[in-house]
Amino acid sequence: MSVLENLVAEIPAILANADPIDVSVAGEAAVPVNRGAGLILESESGACLGGEGVASARVLLYSNVPMPQGDRVRVIGRISEDGQPASFAEVVALHGAELNAEVFYQFGVRHQRLLDQPGVMVRNDKQHIMMRLGRDAAKLGFAPIAATFLARIHEVYPAVEGVDLLFIVGEDALIEKFAELNRGSEQTVTALKEGVWKERGFDYKSCQLAGHCGSCGDKKTCSSVRQMEAKLKLKRRREAQAAAAAA
Repeated sequence: MSVLENLVAEIPAILANADPIDVSVAGEAAVPVNRGAGLILESESGACLGGEGVASARVLLYSNVPMPQGDRVRVIGRISEDGQPASFAEVVALHGAELNAEVFYQFGVRHQRLLDQPGVMVRNDKQHIMMRLGRDAAKLGFAPIAATFLARIHEVYPAVEGVDLLFIVGEDALIEKFAELNRGSEQTVTALKEGVWKERGFDYKSCQLAGHCGSCGDKKTCSSVRQMEAKLKLKRRREAQAAAAAA
């Protein structure tokens, strides 16, 4: 069973006092990966979900418990077109008997690219997410966004039998509960990641990032590790600059 089963099981309890609305994606056309995604300027934005100054949470989980009914999309709150940032959470639980840590890790790495699409710009890290929508996308709502996202997931990861997808807008207290769930899962997800890299033949923590050392026999993987380290350093630098500016 998935090491994250206990976290997936917490979702219904968190939503016990909420009233999610089911969203149908029937008839919505999916867009291929990388087709039409790109930068959306603030001046072109119809809505901004998450981002600076508001609460946000990106929760990615997986379960080996079957989902016989197939994909499910639910929404709590609504997209406002007033241009002001709104608190936002995206909760994704992949279901499939054959899902494993490797597939889940790959999904986490590619998550932003799978969600990016025409009229939708996504920025995220382990804990947070920002989704900026163009004016037309904001009017259409989450159905076309979800349809493309789900179609891409199934195309890339055949082991995914069903996706439980939830978007939450403007419900700060509920979003904080999912942010807390994220914080509680960090140690488990980190251990899962370490296990994936060890299965690939090396301990990424001790990998030499100055260049390919030859020990793992995989220049592509080595390059990916260096890129991740560079992004992490940049993130830490920006956080330090923001802290200094606020002092």
